[in-house]
Amino acid sequence: MNKLIVPTIAFAIIAASLGACQNESSSTTPSSQQIHNDSPFGMHPASVTKAGASQSAYADAQTMGVKWHRPSIYLFWSEVQKNLSDATLSFSFYDTLYGGVPSDINILANVALAPGLVTNNSLANSWMPIDSAQYIAFVKAAVERYDGDGVDDMAGLENPVLHWQVGNEPSELSGKKDFAKFQKMTYTAIKEACPECKVVAGGAGQPILPGRGFLTNEDGYFAEFSASYEPILQELNGEGFDIFDFHWYGNATGDYKLIKPIYERLRLILERYNFGNVPIWVTEMGSYSGFPAGDSLPFAYQTELQQASDYLKRFVFSLSLGIEKIFPAFGLMEGFKNDDGYFDHTGFIYDGVGSNDLGLGVKKLVYYTYEKMVETLEGSDWKNIEKTQEKDGMYSYKFTKGGEPIWVAWNDNSQEKQITISGITSRQVKITTAAPKYESGSGVTDYSVAFNTEIKSVSGGELTITLADKPVFIEEK
Repeated sequence: MNKLIVPTIAFAIIAASLGACQNESSSTTPSSQQIHNDSPFGMHPASVTKAGASQSAYADAQTMGVKWHRPSIYLFWSEVQKNLSDATLSFSFYDTLYGGVPSDINILANVALAPGLVTNNSLANSWMPIDSAQYIAFVKAAVERYDGDGVDDMAGLENPVLHWQVGNEPSELSGKKDFAKFQKMTYTAIKEACPECKVVAGGAGQPILPGRGFLTNEDGYFAEFSASYEPILQELNGEGFDIFDFHWYGNATGDYKLIKPIYERLRLILERYNFGNVPIWVTEMGSYSGFPAGDSLPFAYQTELQQASDYLKRFVFSLSLGIEKIFPAFGLMEGFKNDDGYFDHTGFIYDGVGSNDLGLGVKKLVYYTYEKMVETLEGSDWKNIEKTQEKDGMYSYKFTKGGEPIWVAWNDNSQEKQITISGITSRQVKITTAAPKYESGSGVTDYSVAFNTEIKSVSGGELTITLADKPVFIEEK
């Protein structure tokens, strides 16, 4: 969220952790660990904690194949060291928070001074701590506790935290200064405790204008970015983070592809300030269903199918640009702000509250689309996605998984339209719709038969099919 418009949320954090460092495999077939580490499939957050919604907090994330978890709670210095006159650090809450994440889900944890309303450990109107030495000691102790190197680790640690993000959505226009200094100070402390850990920059928020919603046009976005975030990059000048992060929300009627000029221009800006080679993640990617009745922003009603299709497009299109990891927000379950606004409709599971809600624990179509997307594409060569068509409202992309091609295609036109897939080496393909064959996820009783599939013959290495409103996966037989 953009903090210029939406108040700071005290319990927002980020999450990700690699169960091991991302060492490149010399084999052409990636190991299961490499697939786990390289996976782009995140969620912010991946936990479901509302009573009666799920059998365990991470059961749904595991079913869907989520590999990255950005928790909804920061690692706050103010919570670990409540009294700065006492050097005692208490990590018991965070031991439970991180210790409860299954080892097959990486953690991206966020570190910050305190929730927004707590200011007794920061300098006035600043991101900087009131006592830098104590803050640095806290960061080093926290990173050492959760890095899994066998030195001063949390008792019973099974899922180490090897990715840390500093703050969230800093802005030179927010009234709080010195974020670049805070980013670099925290980065240095993390690296001294865990040289192999990766540090993510505080995410760049997407501007929101009253009465207009999210800024998705390039000129408007960068008019704000140049004043709010670019000065931070300029001051850091190539130091202070290993991974850049920006956020991208909007509607399900085309906003997904407006990320392209934003990404490309961000790349140029990063190069200008000596960050040309850093990976780019999107740790907040939003799309919604229903009608955000409690929101003053101009969001129209959208169906579950629109949301499900849009998230598939947001992943595939963004990955094709070079974005490495994507975290839908907020989050796996609805109910982030509990005001029936935009962020209460972006979840994958209904929370039983608000407009257009079908009941606590009921899964939307997007839940199953995400699961099918991971099932089909996980383990692909993410650095070699071929854009086979991007014109006339028709889109297709070729992935390679285990040496075999997989195409993803969709139609953004209001009417059915044909698309031709070329370069097919087999005589037949299997075509699977990316969304279940129901109007709502409530209709899915058996995942194995929830998607329409068909086998089609291929002639001369080409396949021509008609696409309507559902994206499809095309696999050689």
